[in-house]
Amino acid sequence: MAPLSNLRQGKSSVISKIGDDISGTQRRRLLDLGIYPGATITHCFNSATGEPKAFEVLGSVIALRKEQTDFIFTLED
Repeated sequence: MAPLSNLRQGKSSVISKIGDDISGTQRRRLLDLGIYPGATITHCFNSATGEPKAFEVLGSVIALRKEQTDFIFTLED
């Protein structure tokens, strides 16, 4: 497993786990957006400052900050 923050731009991976450090409403929001184990996620692009980063999941593009992507784990390529 590797954190989502390590996924290179243009690459896709499968989410394997959401860490216990993400809980409560933040965890619920991620699940509602389609970020759950088994979902495929693609790193689309970075903002001009490098953060947040844009990811595509379930046909939608969402922005996530490093504080979140450090605790979302994907299967390594």
